[in-house]
Amino acid sequence: MRRKGFAKLAGTALVIAMVTGCSSQSNPGSAATDKTAVSSKPAEAVTLKMMTSNHPTWPYNKNWQVYKYLKEKSNVTLDVETPPNDYETAISLAVSSGDMPDFLVVPSTQVANKYGNQGALVNIWDYLKKMPNYEAFLNSNPDVKQSVMSADGKSYFFPMAGLEKRSRISWVYRDDVFKKNNLTPPTSYDELYETAKKLKALYPSSYPIAFFDKLSSITNIASNFGTMNTQYYDFDKKEWRFGPIEDSYKEMIGYINKFYSEGLIPPDFMAMTQKQYVDLFAQNKAFLAANYIGNVDEIPAQVKSVVPELSLSFMAPPKGGANGVQKNPFSAYLPNGFAIASTTKHLDETLKYIDFLYSPEGIQTASWGKENETFNFVNGQKQLKPDYKSLTDLRIQSGIATVGSYTVLDVNAYWPLDSSNLQEGYKQLGNFETKSQPRIAFTDKELEVISTVGQSVNKYRDEQISKFILGQKKMTEWNDYVAEMNKLGVQKVLDVYKAAYDRALSFQK
Repeated sequence: MRRKGFAKLAGTALVIAMVTGCSSQSNPGSAATDKTAVSSKPAEAVTLKMMTSNHPTWPYNKNWQVYKYLKEKSNVTLDVETPPNDYETAISLAVSSGDMPDFLVVPSTQVANKYGNQGALVNIWDYLKKMPNYEAFLNSNPDVKQSVMSADGKSYFFPMAGLEKRSRISWVYRDDVFKKNNLTPPTSYDELYETAKKLKALYPSSYPIAFFDKLSSITNIASNFGTMNTQYYDFDKKEWRFGPIEDSYKEMIGYINKFYSEGLIPPDFMAMTQKQYVDLFAQNKAFLAANYIGNVDEIPAQVKSVVPELSLSFMAPPKGGANGVQKNPFSAYLPNGFAIASTTKHLDETLKYIDFLYSPEGIQTASWGKENETFNFVNGQKQLKPDYKSLTDLRIQSGIATVGSYTVLDVNAYWPLDSSNLQEGYKQLGNFETKSQPRIAFTDKELEVISTVGQSVNKYRDEQISKFILGQKKMTEWNDYVAEMNKLGVQKVLDVYKAAYDRALSFQK
């Protein structure tokens, strides 16, 4: 997706009490190029207080160049606060004390809605006409506009976009091992089974398909069978459904049980950590996985001293069963966003600064930095300076692409930092993704149902699905499992999602 495909950028952010999703055909960056958008540069210099979280690998550095470049373009100096402890606790303390910054990073729309409903944050809709760049962004991305609304139709959250393209689920495979043994990437689960058996015979101590972290792998592969690991909206039937009680989900569990019983996935996958998952590849014990596409570069980099020949590539998802589809779950979401404190004494200036970040000039500055300092023109094309060997290097050295420094990023800046295998994977990935799910906000009563009934349903699902996979329950007991799930309240949960979704749609009329 580096060229045409990369232009199709999904919207951002919504986790926990929101149904994540946004059209994979939308392009948040496109709004920023709308010629009707006007400059948001303040007439006079101003200092704004911003609170943001710290990343352990690239903690905030007051000398980062990116904020200097943004100041040059916007006349805004940022007084940045990074709380040393739990960030959500820091937000809560700031709200309760009344000692709020002018604006802050919030970790999710749920958090923004919580404090917005308490009056601590500004309702953005009241000032949208003062933000032509942001308004153009939303008009070009109606699904994003829906996702940033609270249950009563207000909005307290400015979404971030761009980097979500790099956080996407995909099957990957050891192309060096496949080439060495004349194997072809499987296109169906029957082929996946046969290929894994061949690998097991070639490498007897291996577990060819790398499952890990409890049942997270099911979330990554359920779409191969045309279902999901939780409730989801069926766009064809125009109804909310619950994947874990469907026949296609049962078929998927049958395959996983077979993989487990024949030693094709790790016997301790339920307890396996991310590090242990990587170790499987380092020990030549894993050759296929459904995880983040970034694994194509990340795993070889981590194990190159042990297995220098290890090479991973994107693999089109195998079709799951007779009614399956070659689709990965759409997972391109960024959780963070900005919010403006209702106590700010610089409301107009803060609105203008955030709107500037959605402008073409703001996006270019936040994404690339400054010519001759962080990038050069090579054959008429912008190119980051060779000082930056990776996106991590870029972040640590310049602050570019760190949370708090941007709203929308032009991720075309960063693809050359990736290997050719990963770049090729990005190009193909968009052809194998489901349509993203609606993102909606819930009322307090709806959240109560989700946190009580929904939690009971999900807990029972995890317990029973684990038993089916491990062979502690027979697949002939599936109907009893479904009956108990329905008794626990699957329909109540679906009714809540339907009501919230219908309400969200009504706000757009």
